[in-house]
Amino acid sequence: MEFMLAVVGVVLLLSMTTLYMYLFDDDKIEPHVPSTAQRGNFWDAETKKFYKWDELMELKKEREEQND
Repeated sequence: MEFMLAVVGVVLLLSMTTLYMYLFDDDKIEPHVPSTAQRGNFWDAETKKFYKWDELMELKKEREEQND
């Protein structure tokens, strides 16, 4: 019984991979390319607040300038 389940799993995996390759080759779908932008909020331990990534990087630069 376990052997049949393993065979069905392998057949499904191969068929899904083949379908994806077919649709990709015919330009019916595009591959997923994750963006490089940081999303979400990031915690700053000193101010104990959440910041967007760009704001946090600006805060870091300001702190580095103050320390110099």
